[in-house]
Amino acid sequence: MGLYGALTTAVTGLRAQSFALENVSGNIANSQTIGFKRIDTSFQDLIPDDIPSKQKAGNVMAMSRATNTVQGDIQNASIGTFMAVNGDGFFVVAKPSSFVDGRPVFSGTNLYTRRGDFQPDKDGYLVNGAGYYLLGINVDSTTGNLAGSVPQLLRFQNDFLPAQPTTQMDYRVNLARYPLTQRHDTSVPGSELLNPLSFTANPTAIPPQSARILGTGATLLADAIATVTGTAN
Repeated sequence: MGLYGALTTAVTGLRAQSFALENVSGNIANSQTIGFKRIDTSFQDLIPDDIPSKQKAGNVMAMSRATNTVQGDIQNASIGTFMAVNGDGFFVVAKPSSFVDGRPVFSGTNLYTRRGDFQPDKDGYLVNGAGYYLLGINVDSTTGNLAGSVPQLLRFQNDFLPAQPTTQMDYRVNLARYPLTQRHDTSVPGSELLNPLSFTANPTAIPPQSARILGTGATLLADAIATVTGTAN
């Protein structure tokens, strides 16, 4: 191999490494792009096909490989319609070919992506950041099974839903086995219970109590029961 052949081999190697660095820089630049698929680089050595008496330099060729199966990191999002595929699989989406009266028109070709930043548009369709519309298969609300096998365009009603009154509520409480009231006495059965007469100042479900007269500056019997003739408040 002569000097020119050696230089040719070195230049092709440099060109291949430069191409690999371009792919690396592209991966770094799109590290925050949702659903971005990393691009790897494949190298191939080219061996000259010629008679053995001639010595020709070989070359190196670099090619992009975008079919890697490496899954990226799944991050939390504050938007409830954002989704991610954990493992193998893709979202079935469609790209509108045109718009008629502001509504998308599709060609019927299914596409696949792992970009799941879907958000509802003004018509109720789920659209990701790249402009692809989400497709899916309806589920039977009674059995939970799929109702069909062909993905259909998903559309959700975004009208205002009125509030519905609550008709049934389930709750659980923990009650003390022995309530510690002010009068409780472990040696007296029933002393831990509340005495309604202790709460006559508040409305309770007990018979009315007789009013008592309290005052000063006069000779009154202590706690004398008042008697009223006629009508009085």
